[in-house]
Amino acid sequence: MPSTERRRLLTAAAAALSVGTAGCAGLVSQSSDGSGDGSTVTAPTTGTSDRSGDGATGTAGDGTTGTAGDGATSGSRTGTATETGALALPSAVTSGDLPDGKVTLRPDGRVTLLNFFTTWCGPCKEEMPALRKLRAEYDESAFHLVSITPQVEQAVVESFWEKYDATWPVVTDSSLRATQRWDANSYPTNLLFDSDGEPAGEDGAQIRARTFDGFDALVSPLVSEE
Repeated sequence: MPSTERRRLLTAAAAALSVGTAGCAGLVSQSSDGSGDGSTVTAPTTGTSDRSGDGATGTAGDGTTGTAGDGATSGSRTGTATETGALALPSAVTSGDLPDGKVTLRPDGRVTLLNFFTTWCGPCKEEMPALRKLRAEYDESAFHLVSITPQVEQAVVESFWEKYDATWPVVTDSSLRATQRWDANSYPTNLLFDSDGEPAGEDGAQIRARTFDGFDALVSPLVSEE
């Protein structure tokens, strides 16, 4: 029988081999410095996911079920009249002009891009300059960009944000509420919504763009409609 350590390493190796060019797998091994050799972070696949709207979470990351806790009723895949509120998560970086407290992920009346990422993910790092340029291109009153990470080590996220000179909000999804709601079990996952909250990506809300030109080609027509 292999040791616990050996089993952990084999699991991490299997996850790494399963990762395609599109991004990083949701099951990873990471340490407090984000290097990838500590505790396991798993984006769950149970319960209801919803990339079409603000539906529900089914079973939450903390094991609870039923109402999502933000006013949306569990069990809906379509984001219908059962919704009574928007999901907000705590800000992970509060320095400079970045917000303190909770950040609404999909505010009313604004085109929104949700960027699910981790600090150890190579493709996530590569798209950071493009996201920064995209943020600078549009007024915040028309375009909302927020990054979402399951990582709970605030110092690691702060260091990453400083390294890439990021200028938009980043929130911690420690209970995986947003991760599960939108089935964001690989990184990066980028989801685009129009100002009415409707999916506006290439596959529902999901978009495959990784460059500024790719992002801008999708965002610009939506902002111009306002």
